[in-house]
Amino acid sequence: MTKKLIGLIIGIFSFSIVSASSATELKLATFEPPKAFIASKILAGWAKKVNQCSAGALNVKMYAGGVLGSPPKQYDIVTSGVADISWTVLGYIGGQFPLSSVIELPFLTKTSAAGSKALNILYDEGYLDKEMEGIKLIGLHSNPGYHIHMKEDNVVNPSDFAGKKIRVPSKMVADILAKLGATGVKVPAPGTQEALQKGVLDGTPFPYTAIGSFRLQDVTKYHTELNISNATFGLIMNEDKYNSLPDNLKKVIDNNSGHAFGDWAASLIDAQNAKMKDEVMGLDGHVITIASDDVLDEYKSILAPVESEWLDEMQGKGLDGQAVLNRAREVIADIDG
Repeated sequence: MTKKLIGLIIGIFSFSIVSASSATELKLATFEPPKAFIASKILAGWAKKVNQCSAGALNVKMYAGGVLGSPPKQYDIVTSGVADISWTVLGYIGGQFPLSSVIELPFLTKTSAAGSKALNILYDEGYLDKEMEGIKLIGLHSNPGYHIHMKEDNVVNPSDFAGKKIRVPSKMVADILAKLGATGVKVPAPGTQEALQKGVLDGTPFPYTAIGSFRLQDVTKYHTELNISNATFGLIMNEDKYNSLPDNLKKVIDNNSGHAFGDWAASLIDAQNAKMKDEVMGLDGHVITIASDDVLDEYKSILAPVESEWLDEMQGKGLDGQAVLNRAREVIADIDG
């Protein structure tokens, strides 16, 4: 009896070792710090869902903090196989995703729900096929609209930007800042707090979610709501790695892709954005300014050429930017109004 019991225990233990070792590991990379909202809630949450849906056959393991590659290298580490999956800002990858940058146009979006839905519909309808070649796209999402967060000076009117050193997260934001008379400074998102602390930056465009992720509440105190731009984010996978999976595990990835990923991520992001705004409102010395309609009209007049220049750029690349912008506007209007 004792021998049978010992044999049974050994058998169960051996089976568990075999099961664990037979799980296919997928390395998920992000430059976000491990405790940042995107890493700890969105990416860790997605990995958990995939692992559970696969009944342990997949083991998505996150490598946060840029340990597998710096922010601009997140696309390269996926295509080269250093990582199997990566979450990245598509605007960091120069020229690779031109049409996806439509979401960055000034005043186009207010919520992640609207931007994310528009992006995934654009992909579903084939507008983004060319720029997604060579990768397995899991899903796209945007942030809520970007506001301006300043260290010492309250920037409200367009003229207030003159001479200010503002972080540049993308080519389009660089154009926006130049038209406002600001000096654009390239700083990766995780380095924003230090750059503000040392005076390299006077301010940065970000949604409220980033204030918590990068501890910007310690180095900013003026917050002006403008929805001045946005960013497109992609959860991308090495195409060969995806194709190497058996059909049942491909289905697990597919079931957690597209709108299933984008809508879920956006709901969490918008909720976190509202939460962080409430927290900022409760901090001593912090000032939140919502730009008036008259002030916004002034911004829109100055920044109107950004859209026409983007359309000209797309036309020069042989791309139908107008069709993409029109479709994005339709989707966003249904959600953001």
